[in-house]
Amino acid sequence: MRKTVFGCLGAAAVAFALQLTVADVQAGFFNRCDPCEPAAFAPCDAAACDPCGPNIFNGCLPNGNGNGRGFFITGHLEGGLFANGHGNRSTYTGPGSTWANPARGHDYMSGNTDLLQNTRLTHPQMNQVYLSMGRAVNSGRGLDIGGTMDFAFGSDVYNVQSRGMEYGTGRAGGGRDAGRWGSGDYFSAIPQMYTEIAFDRWNVKAGKFYLPFGSSSFKSTDNFFYSWAPNKLITPTTGGGMLTTFKVNNRLSVISGWTNGLDQFGETSKDNAFLGGFDFSPTSRVNVRYVFAAGKDTYALGRSQGWERQEYFIHSLVTTTQLTNRLKYVFDWTYNQSKEWAGVRTNQYNYGLNNELIFQANNRWAFGTRFGMLRAAPLLEEMMGYPISAKAEWYTVSLGANWTPNRWLTVKPELRYDWTNKGDATQRSPFNYGVNTYQVSGGMSAVVSF
Repeated sequence: MRKTVFGCLGAAAVAFALQLTVADVQAGFFNRCDPCEPAAFAPCDAAACDPCGPNIFNGCLPNGNGNGRGFFITGHLEGGLFANGHGNRSTYTGPGSTWANPARGHDYMSGNTDLLQNTRLTHPQMNQVYLSMGRAVNSGRGLDIGGTMDFAFGSDVYNVQSRGMEYGTGRAGGGRDAGRWGSGDYFSAIPQMYTEIAFDRWNVKAGKFYLPFGSSSFKSTDNFFYSWAPNKLITPTTGGGMLTTFKVNNRLSVISGWTNGLDQFGETSKDNAFLGGFDFSPTSRVNVRYVFAAGKDTYALGRSQGWERQEYFIHSLVTTTQLTNRLKYVFDWTYNQSKEWAGVRTNQYNYGLNNELIFQANNRWAFGTRFGMLRAAPLLEEMMGYPISAKAEWYTVSLGANWTPNRWLTVKPELRYDWTNKGDATQRSPFNYGVNTYQVSGGMSAVVSF
């Protein structure tokens, strides 16, 4: 079966490549990246936007704020369709299931199963309606004060909600989904809400903000692929507290901070997470970012009341290498270790990696492939509600493209293949209601930026 699937993937790639005719090459299809010639639809001065970069808008703020400071209002919309080869539709009940609400977790009864933000729907969906506003800071002006506040709504937003803010933990009764912002397929959240201070080499954020873990972002405008890599399942997204960055020199920055737990905001003073790390660019083409978090959580995700506490150590290593002006490689390794107490101690060791290779053909077309792996059996058991082999490893391969016909639209087609080992007869696989150890899926989204 796997040979057949990979054969189909290879055939699709070759068929697409054959569409690039000799006439296209002669017309300069692969030779439109002249740094002396501004991009045809660049939003600001070509000196601020690299037309050869993976994202031709790098270095530019919208509304003409290419200088990196001042008030701004930006946003984007993403909507699309993602379906699976098993023919499973959007249903939250299935063989033996009693769950009818998708907000109960990534249960295996949903249509696409375990594709993270695309887990629930196999028909058209609005993934993200995202609005960001605030004032950008510039340390070159001396002391500069600004801030950012974001609002998000859509089917993805369940994954960025924080305990203690967009939903409760169940400590006061009513279940951990009590008071959740949204229901059914669509949810809302405030992913970021912070004050920012810049002075000389220092930058300090205080409030709720995105954590610098992993290579996958919640915001679809920051990701090449429509779907997320599996290791994002064990990577924290937001935190509430303080995050400090000190720029040692033009190549090295040191990261440190504190949050009131991970993916949590103002829930309890007993929860603390300490952050540390660095961002290092040994050359102009290589960047290495390492971040770790160590702390305690009195409410572990997926657990009911009765667990005393959870202590964890999470670290993330992301290496980005610009192999050529057109070819970029991203390596992402995440390790998540936790110890939980409920009378006895339980240890969890979850880890995953993600590899992405992206080729920027020209200002309008980019092509990419991804290979990812996740080993997180205890966490998957908690979220799905059925036994998973302790040695189960979840693998995924994706082929994708980005078509950017103008400055405000990006279309993202993707074809994806996932597989895992099932374990013994008492255990279930994550796909097709626990029956299959593989899944072919794919879809397409459109991202409109403003």
